[in-house]
Amino acid sequence: MLSSSTGTWGALTVFRETGRPYFSPSEVRLVTSLTGLISDGLRRSLLLDEACADRHDTGMLVLNPDDGVDLANQVAGNWIDELGIGTRAGTTLPLVIRAVARQARAIGGREEGRVSTGLARARVRTKAGRWVIVRASLLGEGTTAPVAVLLEAARPAEMAPLLADVYGLTPQERRVTECVAQGLSTKQIANRLRMSAYTVQDHLKSIFSKTGAGTRGDLVARLFFDQRAMRLTAQSAVPDEGAAYR
Repeated sequence: MLSSSTGTWGALTVFRETGRPYFSPSEVRLVTSLTGLISDGLRRSLLLDEACADRHDTGMLVLNPDDGVDLANQVAGNWIDELGIGTRAGTTLPLVIRAVARQARAIGGREEGRVSTGLARARVRTKAGRWVIVRASLLGEGTTAPVAVLLEAARPAEMAPLLADVYGLTPQERRVTECVAQGLSTKQIANRLRMSAYTVQDHLKSIFSKTGAGTRGDLVARLFFDQRAMRLTAQSAVPDEGAAYR
């Protein structure tokens, strides 16, 4: 797994030629020493690419219990083409669609005998670099009911948790950021989170440093509205307290 202190950002599979089936200890150590660097590179690449798609059309599929497509609109076909179905023989749908459909059936199985209210979902990046949200729910009761699948471009607010991961925000910094997005003052944030105003300011300084934001409005725009993040790190200067912390 490609992991760092900020989380797991991918997986690496290494192969070698026939006749040399085992990696030496030194080769294992070399690859292990690079995983943190590769993981950080993957994390940073998300900051340089588009965080959200600029399209808002919704694709719709209705799948039978065998994952066959009973109904589909043209937009769904476009999303499927962009996601790709891989090279596995007999595969007609992207893995993420099949996985979310299975998740919807599992939720339906746990709620059998009553109307299912669970919604399966996943967020995945397409081959074109766009982010799509895949949602699925049962059209009826029981695991044999058809499954409705919706595919649509991820909206900025839906990308906020991922961007928080990318920037490496701690749980406390996330809570402070949520309060900032609600328009709360430093004193109000301190009261809600039961911490001192000085601690809130320390968290804000760390958040600004990690995200490169210069003001509260800039911070909210980067996480909840901007289509992409433009900088990886903040400037060395700390934002003016009077402008940033009021």
